[in-house]
Amino acid sequence: MKKFINHVDHVAWLSRPENLDANVAQLEKLTGATLTRFARKDMGFTMCISWEAGLEVVAPMEERTDFNTWLWSELEAKGEGVSSVVFGVKDLDAHKARLEKMGFPVGPLMDDHPDSPWHDKLVLWERAAGEAMNTNIILGDIDYADEVIPFVDSETAEKV
Repeated sequence: MKKFINHVDHVAWLSRPENLDANVAQLEKLTGATLTRFARKDMGFTMCISWEAGLEVVAPMEERTDFNTWLWSELEAKGEGVSSVVFGVKDLDAHKARLEKMGFPVGPLMDDHPDSPWHDKLVLWERAAGEAMNTNIILGDIDYADEVIPFVDSETAEKV
């Protein structure tokens, strides 16, 4: 398994539910990536994601939950757009302890859902770590199966 450490893992946009399909289609056209849709009914949001490309679009569901109430408030305050940057860390607990020692509140642990279509491709643990320049910073301890993130040697164009 591989993971991003001290590096951006992926970027998440926040979308209004009625604009989700159009926003995802535009992002797919611009990047050539294909985003997979998954409804997290337990948390009250729909996500469309390409782990390979590091792109995610999230839209809250109409029924309010503890988690999606935050998403709705973000939409009301900031509108659609980049909501979060997930920053890869080696040890989520150690990074949490470091931030809390400096006085930063760190959010609850979020994990992958066992019914997700990518559950066999990665092990995901995340925590909200605060805001920088109007963007949420999420700490991610995400282990990817070897074939998920495509790396090629720039000299030979061979997969590494």
